[in-house]
Amino acid sequence: MADLIRHYRQLVGIAKGWAEKNLSGWDDEIHRALLARHGAIEVAGRITASSLNLTQLGAVLDDYVQRGWPRHKAFYRGGNTSTKPKAVSPQIALLVKLWGRLGQAGKIDNASRQALLAFCARQTAHNVPDLDSLTDAERQAIIEALKAWLGR
Repeated sequence: MADLIRHYRQLVGIAKGWAEKNLSGWDDEIHRALLARHGAIEVAGRITASSLNLTQLGAVLDDYVQRGWPRHKAFYRGGNTSTKPKAVSPQIALLVKLWGRLGQAGKIDNASRQALLAFCARQTAHNVPDLDSLTDAERQAIIEALKAWLGR
């Protein structure tokens, strides 16, 4: 548990650095006010993240995520570094590429993976938790629909 709290404190520091670079007007005072809003208390003359528990640190991180911090959640897979990521099928790669092109062309407002999954769910009339769950025929139909949309 102590390791997780230490990790969350490090993430708060990373998020603070991101905010100072990317949010105009963000400074140490605003960061301390954010910490205080989530329950931080004054220690040795200043408000510090070390006074927060795990839940409060999570709330601070969520606050930074809402402000646009691109938090990447990675999971430790153990010491085996020889495991290779699963190969992506050419159809899935084409789906993602076409979706990205639609976003760049301004034909869709949200070019995220979640939006692509929602589009696929509407096209197939069933829940699509990930692109691997689509059949080859469904993928091909969606590819053709995206090509037609991009051509318009």
